[in-house]
Parts: sequence; structure tokens; C-alpha cells
Amino acid sequence: MRARTAFLAAALLLSACTEGVSPFGPVSRGPTDEQPTEPLPATDVLGDEPQDARQPPPAPEAAVIPPVTGSAAVVGLEDRGLSSVSQVDVDLTVGGVRGKGTVEVEFLSPAGHPYERRSSVVEAPPDVQRTVRFSLPVAGTTVATTGMSGTWQVRFFLDGEPLTTAAFTLEP
Repeated sequence: MRARTAFLAAALLLSACTEGVSPFGPVSRGPTDEQPTEPLPATDVLGDEPQDARQPPPAPEAAVIPPVTGSAAVVGLEDRGLSSVSQVDVDLTVGGVRGKGTVEVEFLSPAGHPYERRSSVVEAPPDVQRTVRFSLPVAGTTVATTGMSGTWQVRFFLDGEPLTTAAFTLEP
């Protein structure tokens, strides 16, 4: 019976409440009924440290990391005849590498078929450029013996993502 009486008393008290109005009458806020307009100053409840010591440190400015870039150039290919070229050198200059990356080169024959693929590891800070040389042997290889003349394509990848391309022509 007591539980039922307590429940009914609580229900009666709650039913008398409306949102924003106290069932016990108006609440006094002091000499005026206005809300303070300025925030209250911080109070040191943990110790005697100055307030600045408790503020979180400012976030460090994000370092601007340059984007990954790559450019390729065919070097030293003055004579373009299959019978006189011993090899074709292609230099790749890459920048913006974040730590260590794997550079892959793919030589495509004039027919558009993959002929040779190789890779090399490049390690550098993001703000430093590195140059890597890749060579395609010509003399004494299938390139010369089968007469694979025409325009060759060279594709470069960094960690599997396309980076840049170059092209060169070998004449019959």
C-alpha cells in the first residue's frame, strides 16, 4: 500500500509540472531576474596553476607536403639505327616521395606489347628529387635481331600508380 501511495504522490507532483515552470513557484535569481550576458571566468578547482597552464597546446601547423611528381627524358640517343644503338637510357626524375617507394618502368614495343618491365626502390624526403636511370639493351637482343623499329613507349609507375611516360624512336 505504501508503494502505491508513493507512486500516486509522484504522479500527482509530475502532472502539476509543465516544461519551464516549477511546481514550487518562481525561482529567484537574485536582485534581478536577468540572465548574465558574459561567460563566467574559469575557476581553478584542481590547484593553484595559472589558467594558461591548463589550456591545451595549440595544434601544430600541418606541414605542406609536395605532391608526387615525375618527369622522364631519353638521354644519349643521337644515332637511332637498330644496328648502331647498343642501348637506350631513360632518366626518371621523381619528387614528393614519402619515405621509400618502388618505381617500375615498362617498355612497350612499337606494336604496343609489353617488352620488358623492371623496378627500383627510391628513398628520399618529400622535398627532394631523385633521378633513376633505366636502360633498354638493343644490340644483340631480340630488339635488333627481329628489327623492332618504330616508336617505343616507356611507362613509369610509383607504388603501382601511373606516374609519367616517355617515347623514343628506333629506325631500321
